Amino acid sequence: MRLSPVRIAVLAVLFIAAVAGLTSVAAIAGAEEPWTYVCDDIEEPEQVGAVGTGNCQARNGAPESGPIKQKFKLHQRGVAPKPEMIAVCEGESKEAFGEATLPAKVDGFGCYVYEGALGG
Repeated sequence: MRLSPVRIAVLAVLFIAAVAGLTSVAAIAGAEEPWTYVCDDIEEPEQVGAVGTGNCQARNGAPESGPIKQKFKLHQRGVAPKPEMIAVCEGESKEAFGEATLPAKVDGFGCYVYEGALGG
């Protein structure tokens, strides 16, 4: 079967449209919730950025142990004295955002800590 130039053009347009559609689906899939850890307490030691301790849980695909290799949020479980405390950890480098050793602890590097509903 021989393809005419018109058919080739139509197939090219359909191919480009399909690729564009897959790209937009991938972008939507990439817009999922960021990796998140929820711990009983959050502290801000200067040498680390933020540390979550006590019954830490991983959410949205965050690893339970080992290096954390992308931006993540660290939420304090709603307990006194600092309910709704959030740390957004952007990392010290593109390869080091933190370290998880659940359920005991999550170390976050290059974090900004907020209190209140910000970043929820």
